[in-house]
Amino acid sequence: MRFLLAGLLLCGCGQLRPLTRADRLSPDEKLEYAVLAALDPEAARQFVSLASPEAREDYRHWFWQQRSPAEYEQFYNRAVKARETFGRLDLLGDERIPVYIRYGPPRREEFAPRPVENETLRLFVHPAEIWTYDSLGLQFDFVKKGVGFKQVGVARFGSAWFPSALEEVDLGLPPPEPKPEAENLDFHIALYRLGQHQDTVEVELHYGIGADQRLFPIDRQGLVYCRFQFQSGRSGSQTSAGWFGFRVDTCAGLIVGRQTFFLPADVYQVTASAVTRDGGAYALRRAELNLIDYLRRSQPCSDIVFYALVDSHFQSPQFQRQDWCRVVPLVVPEVSAGATFYILYEVYNLTTDSLNRHRAEATYEIMDLFTRQMAVIPTPSRFITGSGTTGIGLERIHTMDLNPGNYLLAVRVRDLNSSREVSLASRFRILR
Repeated sequence: MRFLLAGLLLCGCGQLRPLTRADRLSPDEKLEYAVLAALDPEAARQFVSLASPEAREDYRHWFWQQRSPAEYEQFYNRAVKARETFGRLDLLGDERIPVYIRYGPPRREEFAPRPVENETLRLFVHPAEIWTYDSLGLQFDFVKKGVGFKQVGVARFGSAWFPSALEEVDLGLPPPEPKPEAENLDFHIALYRLGQHQDTVEVELHYGIGADQRLFPIDRQGLVYCRFQFQSGRSGSQTSAGWFGFRVDTCAGLIVGRQTFFLPADVYQVTASAVTRDGGAYALRRAELNLIDYLRRSQPCSDIVFYALVDSHFQSPQFQRQDWCRVVPLVVPEVSAGATFYILYEVYNLTTDSLNRHRAEATYEIMDLFTRQMAVIPTPSRFITGSGTTGIGLERIHTMDLNPGNYLLAVRVRDLNSSREVSLASRFRILR
């Protein structure tokens, strides 16, 4: 009867979690099981498979006999604290608990979405939490599903993590020619228009190569030759080319790079190519970049720039940007469900006060492009302050439990010194 009531409770709270053998353990044994599950899932499976309390107690003693009593006490005390804080209703169903046991108290951010006013159609988004361990460079994303929270994403950052990057190297070799039978190289580019300086526009170029292990084995040095050209009829061309080296690791998605150009206002035909050292794989990408209209409109804001990571740890000069030591390009604006990403944008010609400071408020919304429903996001507004007439907005976007699909991210910025409003928008995709 006790287990039936527990099952009904879980179902009634909107989450059907099948009962397991661990649910039949005593309260004290559940704590021991939670510790083992956080540290060694295989040991937890062995523990719960044993038929008697005596056998489980013997196994627990065996597991900890090679470890110090202080280590056991630390993890057990964390389990007690986690049960008191998160696990009163469902100790084994809340995925925050093993993270707390293993890593300890986090820097915890709680997000309780608020309804969008005056909207008849909106997407329901569950409450979420982001747990950050700054000293470890780990971020965990959780979303509430029924009684407990489910882990929907994990990200790395900080000095302990250096994502694979395309770094320019001087080999002193001519560019290779693609072979006639060269296969297609997974190569992507993204262009962003930023600050205007008289008749010149700052352009950020992001590029990335897929970590194809057939072409670039893990833990081996990869080499590609990349060429980027901005060609216009009036302003001529600007070209950047060279060899780029990189190392593929097991976590690599796109291996990315970043360059900044200052281009006279014109319409440019952009070509970007990449070829492997042996010419066996090749890619050519083309795009058009219109800086004339951008400059003529005296653009009040930049494009929205997508980044996979923004933090204060130096990796290489190409990833430095003003106040941030590292901005890692996302290149393709798509992320896995539950993951986070960063956006950065600039707002120009803001009104300043007597101390030459600007004040603005940014409001964020997400819309499903197919249903046109508005999604509730965890941080609906932020303030932008600083010196001078240019404001910089930086925001971490948490996708929470939004379904896979195509979305529009809209930003509305209101100048608090003049009440002038500026709008920005860009598309992104959530993958399964």
